[in-house]
Amino acid sequence: NWTNEEGSRFAPAMLASGGFSGVFEKDYVMDQRDREGIRFGDALDAIGYRGEKPLGGHPMSAMFELHIEQGPILEAEGKTIGVVTGVQGIRWYEATITGVDSHAGTTPMSRRKDALLGAAKVVEIVNAVGLAHPPLAVATVGLMEVKPNSRNVIPGEVFLTIEMRHPDQDVLDAMHEELCAKIEAAISALGLTLQLDCILNAPPVHFDETLVSTIRAAAETLGYGHRDIVSGAGHDAAYVARVAPTTMVFVPCKDGISHNEAEDTSPADCAAGAAVLLNAVLAFDARLEAQAKG
Repeated sequence: NWTNEEGSRFAPAMLASGGFSGVFEKDYVMDQRDREGIRFGDALDAIGYRGEKPLGGHPMSAMFELHIEQGPILEAEGKTIGVVTGVQGIRWYEATITGVDSHAGTTPMSRRKDALLGAAKVVEIVNAVGLAHPPLAVATVGLMEVKPNSRNVIPGEVFLTIEMRHPDQDVLDAMHEELCAKIEAAISALGLTLQLDCILNAPPVHFDETLVSTIRAAAETLGYGHRDIVSGAGHDAAYVARVAPTTMVFVPCKDGISHNEAEDTSPADCAAGAAVLLNAVLAFDARLEAQAKG
C-alpha cells in the first residue's frame, strides 16, 4: 500500500504514489500539513515510516491493484469482477468564506455578513454543477468548519472543501469554470470575501490496454461474470500509470456502500478478486519472460 492514499488527514490524496511518480516534488510531499499543523514528513518520522532510498528509484514492469468497487454497479448487475479501464478526473478545492462575527440577537438581518449563509449558497451551487452534467458528473461538499461556532454568534468564517469528478477532461474543465464563476458571484452579492484554491487537479487516466486485457482474460478463464468499468474513486494506480503500465481489478461491495462502517465485501468476492489478480499477474509475467527470450 502507498501512504496517504485517501488524503483524509494530509491533503491532497495519494501523496506517496504522487511523489513516486513525479506528480509531486519530494519537498512538497514532506511539507504538507494536517489541520493541526503537523507536517507529513514529521508524522512519517514519528512512526518510523520515512524511508532512506531515493524517491521513485524502484522501476517496475507493471502494477496491478485490487480494490472494492466502492459503488453499486457490479452488485446491481450481478457481476463478480470489474475490469477497470481507467480512473475519472478529480479536482479538490478548499474555500474560506469570510464575513463578520456579530451578535445573533442584535444585528438586523439587513446588516449581517453571515459567512455560513455564503457557505450554504456554495453547497447549493456545487450540487447544481454536478446535476448540470449528467449522468457521470459528481460534485460534493464533504467538510465544513464554522467559526466561532456559537449558537448566538453570526458566523464570521467558514472553511469548506469541494470535490468534483468526471471521466472526461473537457467536461471537468467546464465544471471548473462554472463552479468558480457562480461561487464568486454568489459570495460577492452577499458582501463576503472568498479565498478559493484548487489543491488537486488529477486528470482522467486510461489504463494500459495490454494489462486491462489480462484482467479480462483472467476473469474469463476463471469463469467469473465481469464488465468493464471506469473507477469513480481515486486510486494510487492512477498516478503510477504515469510511470508504468497499470490496471485494476474491482470486486462488488454490499449496497455500494464505502467510506462507511457498513462497508462490506463477501469473502467469496474477495477470493475471486485475488484469484483474478494472481492469474493476470502470472499471465503478464509469462508474457514478459517470453519477450525476454526473444
